[in-house]
This record gives sequence, C-alpha cells and structure tokens, in this order.
Amino acid sequence: MAKGSTIRNEFHPFADAYTGRSMTRLTAPEQVNHHPYFYYKMITNDNRYLIYASEREGSRQLYRMDLNDGTALQLTEGPDIHDFSCSLTSDDNYLIYCRDQRIMRLDMTTLMEDVLYTTPAGWKSNANPGLSSDDKYLVLVEINERDVVPGKGDWSNFEPQWAAKPHCRIIYLDIEQRTSHIAHEELDCWLGHPQIRPNDPSTILFCHEGPGHLIDARLWLVQKDGTRLRCAKEQTHDELITHEYWLADGSRFAYVYRHKDDLYHESIRFMDSETLEEEIWMNCSKYCHFISNANHTMIVGDGQLPEQHFIYLVDVEQREEERLCSHGTSWKSYGNTQDAHPHPAFSPDGTFIIFTSDMEGVPCIYKVDL
Repeated sequence: MAKGSTIRNEFHPFADAYTGRSMTRLTAPEQVNHHPYFYYKMITNDNRYLIYASEREGSRQLYRMDLNDGTALQLTEGPDIHDFSCSLTSDDNYLIYCRDQRIMRLDMTTLMEDVLYTTPAGWKSNANPGLSSDDKYLVLVEINERDVVPGKGDWSNFEPQWAAKPHCRIIYLDIEQRTSHIAHEELDCWLGHPQIRPNDPSTILFCHEGPGHLIDARLWLVQKDGTRLRCAKEQTHDELITHEYWLADGSRFAYVYRHKDDLYHESIRFMDSETLEEEIWMNCSKYCHFISNANHTMIVGDGQLPEQHFIYLVDVEQREEERLCSHGTSWKSYGNTQDAHPHPAFSPDGTFIIFTSDMEGVPCIYKVDL
C-alpha cells in the first residue's frame, strides 16, 4: 500500500467481562496493530484522530485513524520505520517520527516530509526522541556502533547490551536552527528515555538503562549545556524504578518504585527536578507503564502480573485505584519486544483511554470510555 491511501477499520464494541465497562476494539485481529509508546502524543487535540502503526504487506507503516468511523490514512511508506517512536506536535500540524537513522517531520496536511536530523556514521540512534512542549527542541540517545549488541526482536539482548557498557550520548537538537550538540555523554553506560521538561527546555530527564537489579540508579537529570548532571534518586540492587515521565505542566516527574521483596505492589512517586524532593503518593498494583491525564487528576497503568491483568485507573486526589477493564495481554513479541504491551494513554480531554492487547490472538488497539 502507498502513502496517502486509505483503509477502513471496523469497530467492535463490547463490554468488559470483569467490570462491565464499555469498550471498543478499533482494529481487527488480522495483523499487528499498536499505538506509539505511552508518553508520546498520539491523539489530536480534538480527540478525533489516533496515530498508530499497522503491519500490512510485510511492512509496518504509520497511519492516522478517524475515531469516528475507523477510516485510516497511510502516512508513511518504505522500509525502516520505527513504529513505536512517533509523536504529534502540540498543534497537531506535524508528526515527528524515526526512519532508520533519521528523524523525520511529516506535514499532516500535505504529507510532505523533511529530515530534521541524521545520526552520523559510527553511531546508532536509539529511536526514542523526546520533543519539547513548544516543539522547538528534541533530544535523542545515540550509541556507538561498536558497542551495539544485535537484537532478535525479543528481550534476549537486554542484559547483554547493559553488560557491554556502551558508549552513549544525548543529542540536543534545535529544530528551527537545525543545529545540534552533545548535551551529555557517558563512555560505559547505556542511556535511554530522554525527555525534555515541559515549559523548561533546558532540563533533560533520562535513565541509566538495563535490568533493574544491575544498574546503579535509574533516574538522572542534566541541563542541555551538559551542566548540573545529577542522580535524582540513589537506589540499591534490591530496588526497581521504572517508566518515569514528566507531568504535563513540568512541575514534577513521576515514576513507580518497588522493592524485590514486595511481590504484588509498588508505589507511585513524584519528584521535584530542582530540589530532588520525593513524594511517596500511594501504593498501587504492579504497573509496567503508567501516565497521568493532562491536568493530573487521573493516572492510568497496566498491571503486569498474571493476576493483575487489568488497566487500572487512579484518582489522584483520593489516592484510590480501581480496575477499569482487563487488558488480558500475553506481553509476547511479534517482532518487537513492545508489540503486545498495553501502553495505556489518555485522550487529550480525558474521556477515554487507548491501549494495545493481544487478548484476541494478535495485537489490536482498544478504546475504553471513562
């Protein structure tokens, strides 16, 4: 299929068997479909269109689905599309996505595209760029090619990549000026998940990537000029911290914390990036991913234990968690480690949640109304 062509998704409404909540399967269980990584902007401001990836005719491409009728416009064509790493700009005018070693910007009206940045020879992009809230800047991680441990589309290279102690660097890109510089570099540490603080493009949150029981500490901050490198929270090898994200106003960032001896629970925590003051908010089920809505009144998370096969909704003010629906996913790979991860995300107005699951045999995208 070609860029600019359209397909039609047939919606399938149903009620969740556990909670009775109204749900809709947005894609058919005939090929792999999923939405982007959970903290990227994937739904337009009017709540009408969803950016997602679909595997058809042997390749994965990006599409824009009309959530009113299921019609979807193909946005990309050709090889080497990174199907989880794409984000709409704040005004919905552009889609920033990754193709091989390039970061692309696609005009959502004309479908014309240009190259914002190309990773230089000798380096490999991690294809996980973070866009600033004003759409002017972008950060990404690059790894020295000689230190890359080849993957097989599963988790088999995760610990070996950490053990390789790769030479990594964070690139800071000025989109308007088309200039870039190295904001931070480490010779023997795997870096990941770079995110620019909303309303403060000078502050970068990133992580030391790798198995939680082996890394030194997960959470790190640095300024765009490379100053004020700081470990946000020290941790032991008995502790696990995961899937940090900035609150939409940039006031704090959130993460989940667990101790290896607690088999069923973890805690939601917030941290001030200036003072590094931590607030332990509440205990919750074991989420693999979680994120707040735009005004931080609700949090959604995906339970990862077999007995916690639910999408959970948290009332932030009341500090209460409820089961929203079952995601029922297997978590297995279909060529990419993240294919069947739920990655729940809110609509801009907070009236529905999108998540991915292979509960019907193949990863599909589901919508649950709030």
